[in-house]
Amino acid sequence: MSPVDSAAVSAPTTKEPTAARKRAVALAKADPREKECLVRAMYFESNRSSEAGLLGVGTVVMNRVESQRYPETICGVVGAPRQFAAGVLTRPMPEHTRPKIEAIADDILNGRRNEAVGSAKHFHMAGMRFGYANMHYVTVAGGNAFYLKGERPERRRIEEPTIQLASASTSAPLATATPAVSTSFASAPLAFAPETAAPKLVTFQAPAVMLVKNAPLPPGRPLDLDLPKASVRAFVVPAKADNRVALLAASEIRGSLSSR
Repeated sequence: MSPVDSAAVSAPTTKEPTAARKRAVALAKADPREKECLVRAMYFESNRSSEAGLLGVGTVVMNRVESQRYPETICGVVGAPRQFAAGVLTRPMPEHTRPKIEAIADDILNGRRNEAVGSAKHFHMAGMRFGYANMHYVTVAGGNAFYLKGERPERRRIEEPTIQLASASTSAPLATATPAVSTSFASAPLAFAPETAAPKLVTFQAPAVMLVKNAPLPPGRPLDLDLPKASVRAFVVPAKADNRVALLAASEIRGSLSSR
């Protein structure tokens, strides 16, 4: 039997996640073929220089081992048709890269995970985007984009209303004479009632301002845009200085000019 032969090719009818993971880990530690399948999936599906990417692929493999929809062994998950890279179990793998990949695979078998990947069971090459509404991306690592498929539980909880109005019960009548409780918006508590508009305060304006605002408009401006109007100030022409300069010819200057 080839060292990369699948130990199982179909998912069991019922599977308990914790028990399935423990069985797969025990089998991988006892059978080198199971660990080899994990090493090959991490090597061919992720950038070998990214430890987070290698851990991410290993996390997806173990998440599928625990899932009802996938086989219960590592080789069964990795060897499933059209799930991982073509030839992932048969292509040659360089020996000088094995020590690093095998060390991370041992960490995966001992319980280490990529926390950002979480419970995601799917990934594709980073940089690609698909318009499906059931794809919820969680992280990008090692050249892959990891995503959850289906509705995320935390998103469903957020979209549900946090406070709901209880409907009136007809089996137990109210002891008081108050009208029956209604779930209409008009009878909602004050916290849900629309805010009452604040009353407008009457502002008093100076007579000059009122005169300018209420002045009739000229024919060229039939519409009043209610823009602030500036009062017209009289233009006062500044007084001209009556200083005159007399020009005297040099022959008319008497006396001598001396410089000190």
